[in-house]
Amino acid sequence: MIDPNLGFYTCNGQNFVSKIDALLHSKVTGKPVDWIFHDEEFSRYPWHIEPEAGLDDLYDARARQLREKYDYVILSFSGGSDSNNILESFIRQGLHIDEIVTNHFTSATTATTVLNPSIRASWNFAAEHQLQAVPRLRYIRDNLPKTVITELDVSSIVLDRMRTAFDDVDWVLSRNDHLSVGQLFRYNYFHFSEMRKKLDKNRNTVVIVGIDKPRCYIDQESNFYTTFIDGIANMTTINDFNNEYTNVRTELFYWSKDAMPIACKQAHVIKRWLEANPKSQSAWKGLNISRSRLIQERLMRSLLYSNWDNNWFQANKSTSFWQTEFDTWFHNRTDLAREQELWRKGVEYMCSMLGDQIMYKDGLPSGLKQFIKPYLIGQIKTVV
Repeated sequence: MIDPNLGFYTCNGQNFVSKIDALLHSKVTGKPVDWIFHDEEFSRYPWHIEPEAGLDDLYDARARQLREKYDYVILSFSGGSDSNNILESFIRQGLHIDEIVTNHFTSATTATTVLNPSIRASWNFAAEHQLQAVPRLRYIRDNLPKTVITELDVSSIVLDRMRTAFDDVDWVLSRNDHLSVGQLFRYNYFHFSEMRKKLDKNRNTVVIVGIDKPRCYIDQESNFYTTFIDGIANMTTINDFNNEYTNVRTELFYWSKDAMPIACKQAHVIKRWLEANPKSQSAWKGLNISRSRLIQERLMRSLLYSNWDNNWFQANKSTSFWQTEFDTWFHNRTDLAREQELWRKGVEYMCSMLGDQIMYKDGLPSGLKQFIKPYLIGQIKTVV
């Protein structure tokens, strides 16, 4: 089922939820693929004009909008800066969140996780649950006592489904974009019976996801752009599993046609900061995934979110979509040799079908080529 709020693909007059399906259709027809992500609304929006309202005011307006729109509000919460900012917006307004769901891989990653706050490398991402999410959940219980808190260890789902669903290489065809182990089944709320009982009540339900901070860049003419990238929008895989609940929607809190002032304001805040700190502009020269996930990400947390404490633990973001550092636990476990082989064969199969659409990093297939929608914010005044 196509949900235009999450984006979709077109090729030769047909619409596709799955990027993979669209690219395969392109192979057959010889026609190009386009990613549609609020193109009509975004193209008309005056991105060059900074909204007068402050960021917290805009976050609050978005939170109220979602609370008023849906009967049952679920926040997908990792404890990271994006979801924490959404949480704080609800709390400071006294808005009720019906349920907070946090997913983790604790059972699968215990042997490879280091619970040391100083080790923030992306391979240690699983430490976020114990070092950041758990303390924040205690804070939530104190501040939102009526909110249901659900912790889902998805380790068994991921490994069991790999053993049963990966018996043939065509498992990759059931995915939308991401083939990393951590993304394959991480948002499968529909696997858990206790979650299904809640969704079966046929309430107008929303799962709010905190994707994502602006992906901005400076071009060779010193123009500053904000962009929307399909690989990032596709990271939330909740709807990949939702084939029967028409009453359940996924909402991207920051990347939505209903949140354009937020995305615009964030971009202007970043642009103004770069003009005041020109030595940092090199990290925004051109659109670079590694720089955006490592350097930019750390700077933007406290710049865009007034409630974020840089002393809190958050691991570095991954710099690859398929060969993600987040999956280090999986690739290093000697007891998962069969699962590793099944995964590799699936990736190889994808490369054999869509070789010219594959991105590579360090000689390894790292993901499908990205569709990027840029919007001009303005020219950087101070350039170094």
